[in-house]
Amino acid sequence: MTLVIQRAEHRDTQALHAKLDELLRVNWDAKNSLMTLDDKDAKEVEQERAAQFHS
Repeated sequence: MTLVIQRAEHRDTQALHAKLDELLRVNWDAKNSLMTLDDKDAKEVEQERAAQFHS
């Protein structure tokens, strides 16, 4: 059962990344600063999102 759930999650993750890749391709204003969000905590991520949305 665990394997079935892991495969479904992996498929969902792949689909999400494919959609994000497409959005990045069509949005020439994508910011490289967002590439380091994985290293930040939740509060910093939300602050970065707010700054990107309002700029």
